[in-house]
Amino acid sequence: MKIGYSIPSNRGVTDTVALMALAKKAEALGCHSVWVSEHLFHSAYVAERLGDRPYWDPLTMLTAAACATSRVRLGTSVLVLPWHDPPRLGKMIATIDHLSAGRVDFGVGVATTEDEFNNLGVDFKTRGKRADEVLGALQALWTQDVPEFQGEFYNYSGLKFSPKPLQKPYPPILVGGSSPAALRRIVRYGDGWHTLRQSPDEVAAGLAKLKGMMTEAGRDPDSLKVSISIEIKFEDTSPSRPANERRGLRGTDADIAETLRAFRDAGVQEAVISIGSTDVAEHEAVLTRVMTKVVPGI
Repeated sequence: MKIGYSIPSNRGVTDTVALMALAKKAEALGCHSVWVSEHLFHSAYVAERLGDRPYWDPLTMLTAAACATSRVRLGTSVLVLPWHDPPRLGKMIATIDHLSAGRVDFGVGVATTEDEFNNLGVDFKTRGKRADEVLGALQALWTQDVPEFQGEFYNYSGLKFSPKPLQKPYPPILVGGSSPAALRRIVRYGDGWHTLRQSPDEVAAGLAKLKGMMTEAGRDPDSLKVSISIEIKFEDTSPSRPANERRGLRGTDADIAETLRAFRDAGVQEAVISIGSTDVAEHEAVLTRVMTKVVPGI
């Protein structure tokens, strides 16, 4: 199983140089990828977690990570599509893809923070429909010399668009969420499923349903990339639930390795670990422990 690392740009760490040092540390330790998350306002659980501390812009941080590293994949976990203008977003992602020599993984979602949508003037009720249109528009922008796209919210024609992404036809689109609408979005637009807050049993059930839907749509279900964003915390006490029912990585080295094996057996190819701390030294210590003590036991 591959291990990714979520840079704590969403945790209130004030030193951006330290965040890039963590990205480099993850690469040096052998992580497969580094990831960033997105919120624009301190809304709901974000406000509770951060208070007055910063939540850094994900694509700016990903650009810096592209320049600070040379091997790791660079993922978004996730960008909230209804908040973005397709041509501007398409140009930014394509630019980062070139800066990184083709290392971008484009994780997307719709979010659930209704007050944040209200502050942005975006109709919360249409977020799913908007997300689908953004993906359709991006596919046109990234693959057509003169993009043609007609939708309810976005319309493009008659003008060239560049740059195109370095990866062809475009960076892998990894769709977040586990709702019926999210699964349909994966089947229609996605190259992968990037889920969270699920147990191995829940992932296995969702993946079985998703693969059936892909087969019905004439898509190869074995081509699907499956990853999960999951929080980790080392503890001396083992979890009470069996590994296949756990929604987080908790316990000893052996416990966490057992849980990761359960996710692997459920079909997860990459676990993106997040660490609930603003202490950069703690991030280094946990990341080092995962890669040197846990990973050999998977």
